[in-house]
Amino acid sequence: MYNFYFDFGSAILFLAMMFTTAYKNRIKTISNKLFKFVLLLGFISAIADMMALNIQFTDEVMFIAKTIYLFTRSVASLVYCLYIISLTDNIHKFKNKRGAIFLLMIPSLIVFAFLVVNFFNNWFFSIENGEYTRGVIINYGGMYGIGYIYLFISFVYIVKYRRVFKKKELAALGFVYPIVVVSIIIETFFPNLLIEVFASAMTNFIVLNVVERQDLVYDLDTGLKKFETFEADAYKSMVSKKEVTLVYVKVVNEVLLNQKLKYDEQVDYRRTVGNIIKGTSSDFSLKSEYYWLGQGLYVASILYPNEQLCESFAMTLRRRLNVPLKTSFGIIDVYSNVAIATCPHDINTSDKVIAFLNNFQQINGVLDDVLDFSNMNNKLDFEIRMNLSTIIKQAIMNETLEVYYQPIYSTKDNAFTRAEALLRLYDEKFGFISPDLFIPEAERNGTIYKIGDIVFDQVCKFIASDDFKKCGLEKIEVNLSVQQCMHEDLPIHLMDAIKKYGVSPEIINLDITETADAYSRKMMDDNIKILKELGFSFSLDDYGEGYSNMENVSSLPIDAIKVNNQQAKNEEVKVMIDHSIQMIKDLKRKIIVEGVETEEMLNSYDGFLCDYIQGYYFSKPLPRGEFVDFVVNENKNKSFFKKRTEATEKVNNNL
Repeated sequence: MYNFYFDFGSAILFLAMMFTTAYKNRIKTISNKLFKFVLLLGFISAIADMMALNIQFTDEVMFIAKTIYLFTRSVASLVYCLYIISLTDNIHKFKNKRGAIFLLMIPSLIVFAFLVVNFFNNWFFSIENGEYTRGVIINYGGMYGIGYIYLFISFVYIVKYRRVFKKKELAALGFVYPIVVVSIIIETFFPNLLIEVFASAMTNFIVLNVVERQDLVYDLDTGLKKFETFEADAYKSMVSKKEVTLVYVKVVNEVLLNQKLKYDEQVDYRRTVGNIIKGTSSDFSLKSEYYWLGQGLYVASILYPNEQLCESFAMTLRRRLNVPLKTSFGIIDVYSNVAIATCPHDINTSDKVIAFLNNFQQINGVLDDVLDFSNMNNKLDFEIRMNLSTIIKQAIMNETLEVYYQPIYSTKDNAFTRAEALLRLYDEKFGFISPDLFIPEAERNGTIYKIGDIVFDQVCKFIASDDFKKCGLEKIEVNLSVQQCMHEDLPIHLMDAIKKYGVSPEIINLDITETADAYSRKMMDDNIKILKELGFSFSLDDYGEGYSNMENVSSLPIDAIKVNNQQAKNEEVKVMIDHSIQMIKDLKRKIIVEGVETEEMLNSYDGFLCDYIQGYYFSKPLPRGEFVDFVVNENKNKSFFKKRTEATEKVNNNL
């Protein structure tokens, strides 16, 4: 007597899952379609199994039902295998490869052939007078053995591409195999239980609720995939070496639109932009995936790209997204930039995909044309930006970060008495990387703390050396990043290096920026207070460029303020800087003028008003050895003092 409760329960469960996927999973993907097919086959097999073993039906009906059951179970194994392959983003490898497709179908074709032959020889099974009897093939595990082939193939894909799955997804997919294998073993020895289809239904239920959660994959307002999904899909594409063309879209005036529009209007406008992207792709018959990444950013990932079609698509998209758009609530003006890059030809890692996106996002103005990565004039700059994270980590690991020193001229002593420590990063492929590029990236990825420790360690090592004594310097200035200022362990890190080399904190001046104050005034004040008590001095860097007001400047326990001469781009700004200098002097702070590049710039500042002058007029930042030679020689010969004296006399004679 067969127990039909498991089959009945599995049929209900499969039906419920089919309804759920039809109602909720409205966005169709290859994997989604395959999963729905698995559910349909499971439902059919559950119904067929009940009919095949129910003596209320004729032998012919039971025979046909059992044949359908065995065939659908075999095909379900094949489709589930394809589903796993699609989840790992490898389904594209079967495109136009009939041989590979045929090889994958061979086990199911064998089952189909046996089922056809079974009508004549009953090798699979027989039904006589309502009695079901297993044939030789089933008794010796032939049927299940064929199913195991697909289980093995799908398991290999999961293991090989395990990194493309989240931990929960990997657990859910891995849980399928022991459940199915155990259920097959149970039904082999206890054929009356009919538990195999029910086990399949349960495993599919787990996959549905963990892997097939479209609310986690898609932004349901726009119908486009989310940023997290874009990151995961980019990684999958690179791992599976899938060729795609990425078309990036940025709505330049997104911030203004968000300020102007209500929430439901924002959703409508974003949906409109998304529909234009999808509609344009459809016009060019391109097979694409679409993403909304937030902050006005959209991406179309084009599968099986045709270079000319993709370029035409990008240009057409740019034209359609730079005209007033018609929405349900009215007409709005949208200004957009469009960029295009091919993977893996132009970009070959998922990190570079995101890096290109970040750099494209930073373009604020509207470009005159589509930004084509393969034809970029400044391609090197983008390549550097896309590789920055790796470059920085390799430089730290290989200990190739080097501290250079730029001499600072004292107007009182007519000599170089200070120096600023400046970090330099040299990469074998890209050469010297500008600090304006790698410092923000280091702050973003968290390596700035390690870099700060490296710089301070090298500075302390220099101060403890005989070279430093030769120079006769009174101070070395070290820049602190915003993140360092906010770190509660900053004093501990600095004092570790001080104690390691046995140097005095009084020789070190710490440069802080005004922007640091805007982030965390209390944490910065606490750190400065502790470090001041330990003997460090402080100067305010980039005065006038950040979070400026005189109340903050006067309240900070700083000894000097740096003014960048490069800000004086016109006479009005120059007048403001001059007055700021006088005001700073009245606050009893020392003045360091940076960015002095020419003799004219030098003469524009009264030496008695400014305490220190720094810039390329004197010297660019130099490696330690060259810096020591420069300072020793110049302080001995007083050549810059003589030049300043001659220039002053010349000015006085003209007057």
